[in-house]
Amino acid sequence: MDEMNNTSQPREKVLFDTRPRFTFTLTSTFIKFFILLVLIYLFTIILASVASIQNILVNYVRLPLVESVSYLMIILIFVLFLWIIWDIISWRAIHYMLTTTRVLVERGVIRKEKVYMHYNKIQDVNISQGIMERIFKAGDIEIFGGHDRTRLIMEHVPNPDQVDNTINRLIQGDDAGFRKYKRSEDRKTVIEDYDKKFKQ
Repeated sequence: MDEMNNTSQPREKVLFDTRPRFTFTLTSTFIKFFILLVLIYLFTIILASVASIQNILVNYVRLPLVESVSYLMIILIFVLFLWIIWDIISWRAIHYMLTTTRVLVERGVIRKEKVYMHYNKIQDVNISQGIMERIFKAGDIEIFGGHDRTRLIMEHVPNPDQVDNTINRLIQGDDAGFRKYKRSEDRKTVIEDYDKKFKQ
């Protein structure tokens, strides 16, 4: 992605910004959309069937079946439509970012949530992929922190191997091919910091 600067920390730049893979995150949305299309397609057929049932029952019970079923179906279609829109808005509100100093996960439409981990706190990175995720080049990345057992999860990340490689290069103090500025020569890598703290 292009270099951006929409983080809250000064002099921090976003090097990489992505969202979860659309096809995996919105699987339930596709099912809702299919049900919505079926309901719209069958709307008149269902109302015609209910009308014929009402004609049979009119001698026994006087119920406005056609009117009730039509209102119920309109409400159901409207709710499904709003639910699909909400799913898409929620997906667009998720961001996985690699900045110059940390891994950042932002999510939430009404209530915003921001979780991050600085590169010098990262101890381990795990990638898990199912069969379908391997086919569509997606996967889950779990990032484990140090002594406080923190964990950061990025679900259905596109090209997880490349993201993992970039995180590892940034942990080691490498520019990862993103930065357009020179870094001060005396900055230490995470390994050098670890050696200084724990091997004295």
